[in-house]
Amino acid sequence: MLIVPIALFGIDGKYATALFQAAAKTNALAAVESDLNNIEQRLSKNTRLEEVLSSPLLNKTAKEELIDSLGKKSEITTHFFKTLIENNRLNETRSIITAYKSLMEAERGIVSVTVTSANRLAGKDLKDVKDSLTKGGLIKNYKEVNVVNKVNPSILGGMVVEFGDYTIDMSVSSRLAKLEKLLTDSISV
Repeated sequence: MLIVPIALFGIDGKYATALFQAAAKTNALAAVESDLNNIEQRLSKNTRLEEVLSSPLLNKTAKEELIDSLGKKSEITTHFFKTLIENNRLNETRSIITAYKSLMEAERGIVSVTVTSANRLAGKDLKDVKDSLTKGGLIKNYKEVNVVNKVNPSILGGMVVEFGDYTIDMSVSSRLAKLEKLLTDSISV
């Protein structure tokens, strides 16, 4: 059995991992990635197309014809979409593509780190987070670390760092929730 570069979970992770393994066995990783990028572009250009693919009212034959109309694809990608149709999982297409991209990045030695903060972080702050993760030994064996900042004012302050299977929650909102739980637990006893 082929070892995948990172473990993904959920429906999208399982399907993306299966697709990755099938593509790797036939040396078609790049071809499948190209196919998925083309499909993703078409879905982005035509939001109605994604709605139709996800519709339970459309029969399997019509869905197969619709997938075929999305352009020439490798044999692995074609079989993969037939499997999605058979299992009624076409509605997971976008998330499967995202998960496959994560696998391909990990295969290339790239790890994506998402830093969620209450306000946009400056470049120096993001570099400090990146340095802390790499020098602290949390992220090893990667050639490149991509840090992306997301803003979520509901965390109030601090930050939440996510990469791979790890989540480091240093947000004010989670600390307040823990404090509230401690207070309510001790009162109810």
